[in-house]
Amino acid sequence: MADNIFLQCVSRTDTTRDMATFTFRVAGGSPSRSAAGDPAGDPDDHRTFVFAPGQFLAMTVEIDGRPVQRCYSISSPPTRPGGLSISVKRVAGGHVSNWLHDNMVEGMMITASGPLGRFTYTARPAEKYLFVSAGSGITPVMSMLRSVTDSESPLDIAFVHSARNVDDIPFRDELEELARRHPNVTLAFAATRMAAGDFPDWTGHRGRIDRAMLERVCPDLGDREVFLCGPGRFRSEVRGALVSAGSALARIHEESFGFSLPTDDESESDTGVVVAFSRRARRVTVSPGTTILAAAAKAGVTLPSTCGVGLCGSCKVRKVSGDVVMNHQGGIRPREIAQGKILLCCAEPLSPVVIDF
Repeated sequence: MADNIFLQCVSRTDTTRDMATFTFRVAGGSPSRSAAGDPAGDPDDHRTFVFAPGQFLAMTVEIDGRPVQRCYSISSPPTRPGGLSISVKRVAGGHVSNWLHDNMVEGMMITASGPLGRFTYTARPAEKYLFVSAGSGITPVMSMLRSVTDSESPLDIAFVHSARNVDDIPFRDELEELARRHPNVTLAFAATRMAAGDFPDWTGHRGRIDRAMLERVCPDLGDREVFLCGPGRFRSEVRGALVSAGSALARIHEESFGFSLPTDDESESDTGVVVAFSRRARRVTVSPGTTILAAAAKAGVTLPSTCGVGLCGSCKVRKVSGDVVMNHQGGIRPREIAQGKILLCCAEPLSPVVIDF
């Protein structure tokens, strides 16, 4: 079970124009007071927080008098004890992300639980890895890369990140410095929305990450354990490119936490996969990168769910037929998966699926 911890903000830095990194120390006492400079608890009570690179926290903040919880990956590595950081992108309509950007300052305290998650290279020993991220999906893989380079590990790491343009690449200077200092680190960026005349000196990839780009960066794709983090459609596209290039699905590990409804464009996609609920005589079309639970909610089909991140197991059902990719956080046992059970909140269909529900 994840432990509850109290975190006091010690610094805030701007990572990009819409992403900020908040650094906390682990403190004792109650976080009930959140006024800057007036934290509850003993400010000298420093504690060490043990976690694996790539794990996340469930953080609780009080907004308009009500506690609101969101999950954020830890972007700092465990090789730097004494504090931990999260890097949060401001999202239009994002309840907690906007609150953090507008309100979190040095001295404030919040509560969190963790560490949570199984998205860590330490659980998948290998000699070669490929880290692929987009947007704020860079945060867990940044923790993993920092852990590797801090420890002077000889692991062969290829790191590929996708951003809208050059100015939106988080940690760019640090990443380029790490690649210069560590010959075992290969770095590549993809800029998806740059006009032809923008940044004329840019030598990186222009456009989406595709199979050709991945094979240029990693001719040995099939030999690498892959850690993939980003928005649903992005992960779906990259997963398809990896598989077509020879990567095995079993070696592609994905992070997807937080429940969100698909957009209208996604829900109307003609490339979706049909999922049928046998007992309800209902069908929903699930667009690439969308979970079954999210697509069902968009279609007005109410299904059991509590955590939304594959942790609690409340959305566990039996799959009658079809194939899914599932990125859970321990809410289902291997034995249950072998029996055909899935978690709706983190299952994305790869083929038409029938569910016994």
